[in-house]
Amino acid sequence: TVGEFSKELCGGTHVRQTGQIGLLKLTSESSIAAGIRRVEAITGAGALAQYQQTLARLQQVAALLKSTPDEVLESVERAVNQARAAEKQLEALRRRLAQAQVEELVQRVRRVKDVPVVAAQLDEVDRATLRALADGLRQKLGSAVIVLGTTTNGKVALIAAVTKDLTKKLHAGKIAQAVAGRVGGTGGGRADLAEAGGKDPEHLGQAIADVYAIVEKML
Repeated sequence: TVGEFSKELCGGTHVRQTGQIGLLKLTSESSIAAGIRRVEAITGAGALAQYQQTLARLQQVAALLKSTPDEVLESVERAVNQARAAEKQLEALRRRLAQAQVEELVQRVRRVKDVPVVAAQLDEVDRATLRALADGLRQKLGSAVIVLGTTTNGKVALIAAVTKDLTKKLHAGKIAQAVAGRVGGTGGGRADLAEAGGKDPEHLGQAIADVYAIVEKML
């Protein structure tokens, strides 16, 4: 309102005329205290240099997209949409592959004190695929203990699943923890589903082979 003025300590450089400032580019705006904001900017040659650098990067991006700076936004949107579509196709492929692997893993069932147990080491799968396989096996078998393991980036990923009818005498979290201990790791979770990891992938094969003995000891 008229008659009210904002008073602040000026710590900037004074100029005789605003024309001496030249080009001004705001670079940031932030809060430094309650009711106090900080606005930062560059001027003159510095602002021009940043503008030129930004323009050069925009031109590089446009060249990568085989576009022009004026059309780069549309090109980026197309690239993002294509990437999303490819990801959906990849996810669908993973689901089909997981289903095919479920059929194969069902053939590996071994009975431990009348409890069906599936233990397997899988190659080139991620944690999401492990979970999908475990869920598929539980649905397919109806009653079973499933332990699956893989190596990702030099580390072990494990998942243990126990169907609901068996959780009173077998705990997936304890099974996962026992298997993980053999690959230099730890883990745990619910009675019906648990995940674990480890740092010794070279021991994964033996750890998977030990699953049957682990389950037998817990029964």
